[in-house]
Amino acid sequence: MSLKIFHTADLHLGMTFGNRSYPEEVRRQLVEARYETLERLVELANEAQCRIFLIAGDLFHRAQMPREIIARVARTLSRFQGDCIAVLPGNHDYCDGYGSLWNEMRELAPDALLLLTDTVPYPLHDYGIDAVIYPAPCHRKHSRENRLGWIGELAEKPAAGWQLGVAHGTVRGISPDLEGEYFPMDENELAGLRLHHWFLGHTHVRYPDLEQVQGAPFCFSGTPEPDGFDCRHGGSAWITTLEEGGGVHCRAISTGKFRFMEIARELRDAAGLDELQEELRQAGKQALVKLRLSGFLPEKAYNSRRRRLDELRSSLLYLEDDDSALAVELSAELIEDRFPSGSFPQRLLSRLAQKNDPAALQLAYRLIDEVKR
Repeated sequence: MSLKIFHTADLHLGMTFGNRSYPEEVRRQLVEARYETLERLVELANEAQCRIFLIAGDLFHRAQMPREIIARVARTLSRFQGDCIAVLPGNHDYCDGYGSLWNEMRELAPDALLLLTDTVPYPLHDYGIDAVIYPAPCHRKHSRENRLGWIGELAEKPAAGWQLGVAHGTVRGISPDLEGEYFPMDENELAGLRLHHWFLGHTHVRYPDLEQVQGAPFCFSGTPEPDGFDCRHGGSAWITTLEEGGGVHCRAISTGKFRFMEIARELRDAAGLDELQEELRQAGKQALVKLRLSGFLPEKAYNSRRRRLDELRSSLLYLEDDDSALAVELSAELIEDRFPSGSFPQRLLSRLAQKNDPAALQLAYRLIDEVKR
């Protein structure tokens, strides 16, 4: 019989988005979206008839959380219709033995909850599942050493059809961790522990970045709800099926509500501005956009750009734009209109216009304009 597991991580519930000057209503929607995403994950796991709902760290954004948030999360998790909800403390919601977060979670959560707070094997036979989980929970926010060592020191692993690892941290060569301070792991180290599959959290991008993967020794689920402009995907999770014969099949699913988009666009004509406007309109109220414009526009289109950007702002959830590198296209007619015929500026700019070098023409125009001021 196969075993189906819903694998997610890095929800960071309780994140406030206070590190950026979003309008209050935008910030409120971003905060709420993470709870809505957890609800959606549980629904997706139920639809797929998963037996385990597994969270590989950073369910919460901090190691201390208000009781009402913990209670809300517990209520949502209680809607899972499978057999076991396995939750690993990550480096944000770490378990150091002193905090109240996981004690309160135990108190408020459903009977199916299994908190992976200790470095010991967790047999799942009481849940009717022929598997053992080997966790590497985080005990602080930063560490230059991972917590896998205890597994290799076991004299004997408990008997089970499936031996499953769950860890939160980086994998060298895959995850960004220049200082090596986020519980760094190594691919060979993971493979050497001889488990059937590793469910990993911490890296907010899905790995492998494929829709389906067979026989992967480990997978990062990525964050299910994007959280900033450095997170350019739409949110993801895995449905992992462990076959009786030993095969592992992972299927990616899209999970996020909002999408962060960074767009750098060089404009050359009014049509380019029209295309951009239509592209962003289609993104709609689920999009937060950081837009950088450069290039040249005819005078009429250039003068209307602010009005059109303001129209876009109302159709998106959030727009942050920079058009400082965008300029008016200097045609011969415009030069003749702005500078007296035969004047040095008129003659210089006209010659540059004839050479078809827009960059040199714009530079000369800006220098002349500065002198005039």
